[in-house]
Amino acid sequence: MRLEPRPRPEQVLHVSAKLITSSTILHLSSDELDRAINQEQMENPTLDVIEQRVCLYCGTPMYGSACANCGHYMPTTPLAPLSSHVARESEIPAHEEHIAAQSSWTSQQTLYDSDNYGFTEADSDDEYDPLSRIPNGETLPEILLQQLEALIAPDDALIAEQLVGNLNERGYLEISTQEIADHLQVPVKRVDYVLLQLQTLEPFGIGARNLRECLLIQLAALSEQETPPPLAYILVDRYLDLLGRNQLHEIVRQLKVTEQEVQQASTYIRSKLHPFPAHTYNDTYSTTLGNGITYIRPDVIIRKGDTNFEVELIEEKRYDFQVETGYNTPAEQQTPEFARHEVQRYIHHHGDRARFFVDCIRRRWRTLKRVAELVVDYQREFLEKGIRFLRPLTRAEVAMRLNLDEGTVSRATANKYALLPNGRLMPFSDFFDSSLGIKDIIRELIQSEEPRHRLSDEDLARILTMQGTPLARRTVTKYREEMGIGSSRER
Repeated sequence: MRLEPRPRPEQVLHVSAKLITSSTILHLSSDELDRAINQEQMENPTLDVIEQRVCLYCGTPMYGSACANCGHYMPTTPLAPLSSHVARESEIPAHEEHIAAQSSWTSQQTLYDSDNYGFTEADSDDEYDPLSRIPNGETLPEILLQQLEALIAPDDALIAEQLVGNLNERGYLEISTQEIADHLQVPVKRVDYVLLQLQTLEPFGIGARNLRECLLIQLAALSEQETPPPLAYILVDRYLDLLGRNQLHEIVRQLKVTEQEVQQASTYIRSKLHPFPAHTYNDTYSTTLGNGITYIRPDVIIRKGDTNFEVELIEEKRYDFQVETGYNTPAEQQTPEFARHEVQRYIHHHGDRARFFVDCIRRRWRTLKRVAELVVDYQREFLEKGIRFLRPLTRAEVAMRLNLDEGTVSRATANKYALLPNGRLMPFSDFFDSSLGIKDIIRELIQSEEPRHRLSDEDLARILTMQGTPLARRTVTKYREEMGIGSSRER
């Protein structure tokens, strides 16, 4: 018997376009999902999207332009009237493409009317009011004064009006707080306090008195969402003139750092910070919404229940879908037989497409909720006691516990944010970052150090080891730089 080489049977995994589309929808952020749903609704006559009016930050039902629970403002945007089902049926293309793996959902933004879904009894009469159809565009001073009313005492309303009224077209305060205090005959400390409250509002940097203060305010706001390069704060605070003249070599010489570090911080400052905050108003609050700037909002809300923590998805409370495939009008009955078959084929194809699209979204909700519930249950101590009690957890562990693929867990948690019971908005990826507790300890040690004796990285590593957290000096240096804190010499 002669042995001959035979082909070995191999198992090959074929990835279908539907699987790729389902994974793509799972990976979308909340804003990208909004655009995907709007785009599919416009293109598919069988898909009916029922949208409930809820706050996009806390999930509370809304009956006005501001949430009664968290106070977040939700601007109105005009909606171009969509074509009716009958009109769209008359434009049946000759050949319909199947759902592509890489859809154009995320590349095109569709405007929607945030005040026209889920009508309530109180505003049903506005449907026939021609004045209600006029776009309700509020100016930046009106927005700022509305937000300030919730932050200051009623006695300080005149101070707020003076501060907002003296902002120039770039968003800077043109006069000093002492001048406002003298004009209103109030203590300057009260004016300073109202100014600090003004500077916490969006667009970030509003109310600054100079470029340096404006950029520092924006850096402080961004540091709550991400970690800026270590040198970003130092360049804005001490080397803004050299940075403006692009004299990076001089900054490298004075700081004795690498040119790559300075270039990285310079690129971050120029791309992330805006020197004129008022100019961003038209891009964020006006009805055009044309530049793609989005605000971070939670996908998952974690609430403290009677016995345990509860998980809610804003998308699940906001959207409901129906697939309408029954079209049997008198006009259709009078059409020729071949035309009716063509219409039925078209409706059948789009009905399948709509059902698949809805199934992908609901599968996204199920996966995200399962992952969130497991993570919340695992990190219960962190939610109750704080960042020091964050337990080490990896996406691979979550995937193993839920019998999912690790890539599925990674896509489900990417670009997602959770609203914690204490009101803090936290990236979902932070649940898997075990270094956050150690960074909090390092930050506390640095804040409590003596001004005349700054703690070096070696000192911090020694203290952490004595406290039961052995850490190498280079690891301390890495964590300190990730937090944007300078060395002992720089502090």
